Amino acid sequence: MFVGYSYRDRDLFGELQIQLKPLQRAWMLDLWDDERVLPGVRGRRALRSAIDSARLIVLLISPGFFKSAFITAHGLPALLGALGRTAADVMCLYVRPSMEAFETFVYRGDSGVPHQLRLTDFHSLNDPTRPLAAFDMSDRSRLLAGAGAEIIRAVRPDLLPGA
Repeated sequence: MFVGYSYRDRDLFGELQIQLKPLQRAWMLDLWDDERVLPGVRGRRALRSAIDSARLIVLLISPGFFKSAFITAHGLPALLGALGRTAADVMCLYVRPSMEAFETFVYRGDSGVPHQLRLTDFHSLNDPTRPLAAFDMSDRSRLLAGAGAEIIRAVRPDLLPGA
């Protein structure tokens, strides 16, 4: 699983990690995030490889996500370019209010053909107009538990009851 987020949202990423930690401890989930990105060309290659090999990509959407120079210069182009190559599902968790989530992005895949999409076209783990930061801690924990269950269902459906 690959997670793309702004370091400004590390607190909310940490809250999501709590929901996924049991799977990580049991080696049932390899969580790839910014802690594993090295600077420079090697890091960009590793980023692309991680995105290409991920079964699931989760984006934590916020103004910081769109203001991050690394995300806009490397992360988002690598993700959008991989859409034709990877079988990964893409999910968005809206963590802070961000009008950029509704913008249309134009990108070129490996074929060079221009494509358009909005991040809201991907599977939403919550309502983009009601991001996590809008909720108090108990409601946020409940929403994150639901998001964690959806993530687990996407990556390891065999672990959930009724699977």
